[in-house]
Amino acid sequence: MWFNRAALKAEAKACMKVSKTSPYITALIYVLATFLISWLANRALPAAPLEVYVTDEYTIGVRYTADIFYYVGSRPLGYLVNLLLQVAALMLDTGMVLFTLKVARREENSVWNLVDGFAQFWRVILLYLAEGLFIFLWSLLFVIPGIVAAYRYRLAVYLLLDHPGMGVMDCIRESKRLMSGRKGELFVLDLSFFLWLLLTWLPYIGIAAEVFVAPYIMTTRAGFYLAALSLDAGGGRDGDPGAGRERGDGGDCREPWE
Repeated sequence: MWFNRAALKAEAKACMKVSKTSPYITALIYVLATFLISWLANRALPAAPLEVYVTDEYTIGVRYTADIFYYVGSRPLGYLVNLLLQVAALMLDTGMVLFTLKVARREENSVWNLVDGFAQFWRVILLYLAEGLFIFLWSLLFVIPGIVAAYRYRLAVYLLLDHPGMGVMDCIRESKRLMSGRKGELFVLDLSFFLWLLLTWLPYIGIAAEVFVAPYIMTTRAGFYLAALSLDAGGGRDGDPGAGRERGDGGDCREPWE
């Protein structure tokens, strides 16, 4: 057993208790911001301007219901607005990852970490595009290879945030190396949160539940990343992305499509 899941979760809770900035307040801002962005993004897309209504038991009518969102969404501008909002949500996701990583390290943190993803805008975009491409290509083989690929690259964003001078493809390769033999551990860790995640899917209480669940899960995942670095320290300095890059079996860390 590589990881002690109970210990990772206990450490995440302990780190959250001593965090300078409340993880729950940060999560509240994050959840509300992403909810608003999602709502606006959906409204920006084209919508049917006609609505069927009943005037009485014998009459069915149709009325025009277009508003300003329809006029925006019915044109290319709507798709552009939707894309920009989706990118903003991605940056907020990255900022939340950075915040929880700082919490897991018991470092100084702030609500403003949520917008720190914008500081590495193009690197973040390129990373997710590259990950998406590789996961898509693996998914062409079948669903399971795509899921395995997704877990293979899960640590890439942490490496990107930890090492501003590290190339996007280097982050992906290093994540692949660090996750070698550990993908199943992270999968089981994710499964252990299923009941917590189920609360966030429930109507009415889902958003409120996410405020409490999201920082706990994300801090635990950040702890998994730190534990992976610690276990890898035998190949070099702790946290050094270049440590132990050479595999003992002589295999290559590159993707077949690189």
